[in-house]
Amino acid sequence: MNGRPLRVFYNASALPARPAGAGVYTVELGRALAAVPGVELVVAAPEPFAFGVDTIRPRPTGRGRQAWEAIALSGVLARSEVDVYHGPHFYVPKTVVPAVATVHDLTFYRMPARYTSWHRRYYRYLARCAKRAARVIVPSATVAADVVRYLGYPPEHVRVIAEAPRAGLAPASAEEVAAARRELSLESPYLLCLGTAEPGKRAVDAIRAMPAILAQAPGTTLALAGNPGRLSTGLEREAGRLGVSRSVRFLGYVPDDGLAPLLTGATALLFPSLFEGFGLPPLEAMACGTPVVAADAPAVSEVLAGAAVFVPARDPSLIAVEAVRLLTTPGLRAELSAQALEFAARFSWERAAAETVDVYREVVS
Repeated sequence: MNGRPLRVFYNASALPARPAGAGVYTVELGRALAAVPGVELVVAAPEPFAFGVDTIRPRPTGRGRQAWEAIALSGVLARSEVDVYHGPHFYVPKTVVPAVATVHDLTFYRMPARYTSWHRRYYRYLARCAKRAARVIVPSATVAADVVRYLGYPPEHVRVIAEAPRAGLAPASAEEVAAARRELSLESPYLLCLGTAEPGKRAVDAIRAMPAILAQAPGTTLALAGNPGRLSTGLEREAGRLGVSRSVRFLGYVPDDGLAPLLTGATALLFPSLFEGFGLPPLEAMACGTPVVAADAPAVSEVLAGAAVFVPARDPSLIAVEAVRLLTTPGLRAELSAQALEFAARFSWERAAAETVDVYREVVS
């Protein structure tokens, strides 16, 4: 590069107002990249997000933004005089600039029932666009194999870069936990389940574990937090059918500043999802010292190997067994909490950014 900065166009235009999953990745990686010496970031992102650099404001979200990507982005990219383009959420336009794409998962191929027909078509279109990239970044070996299997992408051009907990996420103080519980009217002890209410996340298994949990640990609450989804009403009905409605709380979306106290105060995070590209919620729970009981499923079993308590997928009875052990054995909870903190400390966005810059330099060399 002859000593000049590496100029990177970072297309964060797909960020929703309430980031989760891939949105958290886009925000945290973008902020970490902006702090890397020798990198000059040009960002396209919606108004609410601060990356510490000048930001191009694309057209509004939804179909207006998609039209902007399909029609205007190539021209914007050409005028930006960048060395490399990065689509942190699949999309790569037709461009002569070397490109990198991040593919978070391909569940719309693996588990199509989780998506409406429109979303299946749209995400598969994005995945095909990602094939234009000179390199594809994925968060786990599980997704790397899927990129080769479903997209026919050359395996030698796939790079696995682990994600990390949100910057600054750490155990909250006892006072912060107590304040959060008061604000949410959340009794202790409680178990936490994070994620959008959609097929495949299997929050229903956490609800179905509650009768057995309450039989041995009366007074326990299950708190479900995350963006509402297609199954929100169905989950409420299931809690009613099982007679545990009073012990199940639906908290909705939790903003970043409320996440650490909520996670820290939980006896455990229950994560029964059938498939994840990485599994950021359980890793973020561990960053707050909260033990995780997870379904033994890709890619969570890969990422959290040796750190989480795993149970077979779709098995509420064993979720209940492990949850009761943690609720009734404080010493075990303390031991797993210390292990969780040590494990989560291995991951950082600074390292992810450095490894991502190495990929940029591969494609421009």
